[in-house]
Amino acid sequence: MLGLCISLVFAGAAWADTTELDGDWACPAVMQLAAIGSSQLNLQLDTRSRLHPDGRYKSEGDAVAQFGLWPLTLIATSEGQWQREEQQLTLTVEALDLSPGSPSGVELQRQLIRQITTRLPELPHTEVTRIVAESPTRLVVEHASGERYTCQRL
Repeated sequence: MLGLCISLVFAGAAWADTTELDGDWACPAVMQLAAIGSSQLNLQLDTRSRLHPDGRYKSEGDAVAQFGLWPLTLIATSEGQWQREEQQLTLTVEALDLSPGSPSGVELQRQLIRQITTRLPELPHTEVTRIVAESPTRLVVEHASGERYTCQRL
């Protein structure tokens, strides 16, 4: 779940050289938070991540929760560790913070954040994704669920 949020990017177990992924990346993702009847509550993320050569990362971006016709935009920030082994990327999220994304409806946003926070896995949380395609400016990763996400180098 959280890995989708941050399935953004990255790494493995007997760690290979990661310098080709160092730098800034923009990555979209979708995080399923709950199924309510036949509907799902999803969080759509568009993040910008800085991958440091020492295996640390910091990420920030928009998180949009769609309630019927009403999208609610939040700000998502996270940090943790990333590493790579061949075609596998592992991301360990150590801290994740959601905050209001606009000055209107702040109390509604805070209530939503409290609800979302209870549905997130306990931190630190580790997710492994597979690199499907890679170039110097683009990275396509696939989550265990089969969802694919394309990240662009900034």
